[in-house]
Amino acid sequence: MLFTNVTQYAVLGLVLIVGLVLGLLMAPKGTKWRRLYEQERDSHATYRTETDTKWREREALTTNRDAYVRDLENENARLKAERPN
Repeated sequence: MLFTNVTQYAVLGLVLIVGLVLGLLMAPKGTKWRRLYEQERDSHATYRTETDTKWREREALTTNRDAYVRDLENENARLKAERPN
């Protein structure tokens, strides 16, 4: 069996606690992860801004194109109406 008496459980608990304390003392306090998170947040915000700008430009082109097609159709209908048979 792995642990057969109370002393082995006590040593296991002590080793786990010492490992936890040493791990907390040696940790970089989360600065690495915070820095990576902030970089990712900034790059995502940049991506969203660029995508929104491209989307607005595409919508403006679509609106202009629709108006152009509508004008052409109106002119075509007018020319058909004026044409002698």
